[in-house]
Amino acid sequence: MSHVAVMARFLLALMLVAPALARADYMDHFASRDDVGPRKVPALGDVTVLLMPVEVKGFPPIDRAKLERFFSPDDEAGFVRYFEVSSLGRYRPRVVVGPTISYEQCPLPAAQFPGCRVRRGDINAFSAGIDLLREAVRRTDEAGVDFTQFDRSGRAGQPDRWADGVMLLTNVPFGGIAFPIGFFNRGDNLAGQSGGALVADGVRIPHVAVAGDTDVHVMVHEFGHLLGLTDLYDEAGKYAGLHLSFMGSWAYDPKIVLPDAETRYRLRWANVLQAQGTQRYRLEPVETSGQVLRIGVGDEYFLVENRGPGRFDQALPVRGLAVFHVDRAVASVTAQGRFPKLGAKEGDFVNRLLDCVNCDAWHPYIRLVQADGEFDVEADRPFQPDADLFRDGDRFLNDPSNTVRSASSPINGSNLYSGQPSGFALDDVRVREDGSIDVTITAPAEGQCGDPLCADGEGCAPIACGPPPVKSGCQSAPGLGLVALLFLEQGLRRRQRR
Repeated sequence: MSHVAVMARFLLALMLVAPALARADYMDHFASRDDVGPRKVPALGDVTVLLMPVEVKGFPPIDRAKLERFFSPDDEAGFVRYFEVSSLGRYRPRVVVGPTISYEQCPLPAAQFPGCRVRRGDINAFSAGIDLLREAVRRTDEAGVDFTQFDRSGRAGQPDRWADGVMLLTNVPFGGIAFPIGFFNRGDNLAGQSGGALVADGVRIPHVAVAGDTDVHVMVHEFGHLLGLTDLYDEAGKYAGLHLSFMGSWAYDPKIVLPDAETRYRLRWANVLQAQGTQRYRLEPVETSGQVLRIGVGDEYFLVENRGPGRFDQALPVRGLAVFHVDRAVASVTAQGRFPKLGAKEGDFVNRLLDCVNCDAWHPYIRLVQADGEFDVEADRPFQPDADLFRDGDRFLNDPSNTVRSASSPINGSNLYSGQPSGFALDDVRVREDGSIDVTITAPAEGQCGDPLCADGEGCAPIACGPPPVKSGCQSAPGLGLVALLFLEQGLRRRQRR
């Protein structure tokens, strides 16, 4: 919903004249962790985020009371609670709703935007959008809002002169976009200079999440981009894209879908269990436990989590295991040649708009494995939770033919995209009455425990890897004592018979 190919081509032309920067960009799905601030807002800790309401006369007025509730901690199904629950409380945003910025008439040029309607793909919105964002920040600053309050955290958890997050919600007809104004701005930066991030009270604002029609649920998705996340739907419309992800196929309705396992893992919002060997697991609902089971290491692996209806994910009628096949080596083919989609240099987000990471249904960045093997998602048929989640008795095994999966060879095995075995097997699923799910997992027998996500901190390393270690001494064989008692009992009976 955020971007379209027509605008992307226009942005690509502008990118060619932009200054070359070595940093990764703001939409790399958190491949880089060193660019929090200039390219991403922090995804951990306590942050304060600004929401700028922009109301144009002649359109349905903004209901400030409703707006303030959705963005307050008091709304159990609102913005703050969504991110707190999704992150296990590791990300704690607080939103300040700024003064309403009112316009008697549309602030966009009437000749280019009749009725103030911004059509998807309208390249005229580019320059007009920069001006509107600049004006909104300026007017909010002039209204007395102290922008230093929006710099509570950074990569090191301390103020860093970069805003923790800025959003603009308007009542005019417009979908949504996360706009990297710091990358494209060539005009006034509001601090006496030209170009780069906007500056208010010494705090730099490099990007703004924008949503129209006063649609607060679209804003949840767009803010995900400021966190560094990439779109996971298919902009080309060949299929819906990734289900069970607020960055993917979601109708932007009040039944907000949780983040997918890869997103939660990348943002360090998960309690990761690394599989090694064969083990029986009991996975609790991910909404409360954060448990994500990882099978495999390196760029290609599988993630398993327990999904079902709760405070969020209410659109799911049943509970089951969601299995995601992840390949971070997915690359993009554009007119410029072959670029890595993830962890790319600043500006390469445009390439991902032209050829998105989840546009190839048969080999996307993140693929939802469907238990029934019917490949409904890839064929653009409806997602069916009761059949596509792994539930009682379902299995997921290696395909011995080692066939490369494709539309002409729809093989529902646990093989890698190359067709080679991954060493992953899932068997004997049991959904329990308390919502937990038991499953037997087989993973490669060794070499799985030394692949941390980052150097240190919560969420960097698995909380467990492989089966529990065998204890030494007599306790190494827990059934030995029972066997000894049986032999002793038999000996006593022999004596009694004599």
